Amino acid sequence: MHSFFQTSYDELVESPNGTSIWWHSMPLPDGSRISGEKLDKDMQFKMWDAMQIANDGGLSGQHVLDIGANDGFFSIAALMAGAASVTSIDAAWETWPRNIEFASSAWGVCPQIITGDFRTYSFPRRYDTIFLLGVLYHLQDVYSCMALMAQLLVPRGTLFLETQMSQIESDLPIFECASELYPTVARQGKEALSLVGISNYLFPNEHAIRALAYSYNFHLESLEGPSNLYTKESPSRRIYRLESWPHRLVPA
Repeated sequence: MHSFFQTSYDELVESPNGTSIWWHSMPLPDGSRISGEKLDKDMQFKMWDAMQIANDGGLSGQHVLDIGANDGFFSIAALMAGAASVTSIDAAWETWPRNIEFASSAWGVCPQIITGDFRTYSFPRRYDTIFLLGVLYHLQDVYSCMALMAQLLVPRGTLFLETQMSQIESDLPIFECASELYPTVARQGKEALSLVGISNYLFPNEHAIRALAYSYNFHLESLEGPSNLYTKESPSRRIYRLESWPHRLVPA
C-alpha cells in the first residue's frame, strides 16, 4: 500500500465509484490518484502542506471536526496524521456521502460521516481541531459561524480556516459582497441561493479576518511562508490558523 501523503502517482483515474464528479484529487492505495475537478491535481496536498500539520503524528490523539468535508481528503489525512477520531459533516448533495465513503473504505479508515448543516447540528462533544476549509464565504452570517467555532473548540483548540479573499485594498476590515451585477472577486451564484454551501456571499480582506478572530477570542496566525505554495499560486485564497483562548484577548 502506498502512503496517503505520497505526492507522486502512477496514473490519474476518473471516478472509480461511478459518481458524476470528484472535487478532491484523492490518492488511492494502489498509487493512482482520482482526477479531481481542479486542473491542479496537487491542490489538496498543497493546502495540507500550508497547514503545517506533520504527516507523522501531527494530530496524534486529537478529536477533529471537518466541516464541509466534501470528498474527504482532509478527513482521511487527519486520521493518517494520528487523529483519535474525525467527524466529517457536509450537506446532502449529489456526491455526498458516496465519495468520502468510497475513499475511506479504500484507505481502511472510519471517520464519523454526518449528513447535515453544521450550523444546526447538535454535536455531542468539543473538538481539539476544526477544519473550516472553503466554507466561510458560502455563509450568509459569518459572525454566528465564528461564535459556533469558539463553542465547538476546546480551550486552546485550533481552527484551520481557508477562504476566498477580497482583493480590495483598504486599511479597514472589508467584506466584499458577492454579486452578479458587479465584478466581484467571484460571482454570487444567485440561482443557488437556497442551496447550502453553493452560492457565495461575503469575501473578507485580511483585516476582516483579524477582526472576526479578535471578536471571538481567537489568536490568529497567517500561514503564509515558503512552504505555502497553495496561496502563492492562488493569490485570492488564504489559510489561517486560529487558536481559541478561554479568556478575552487584548488588542495587539
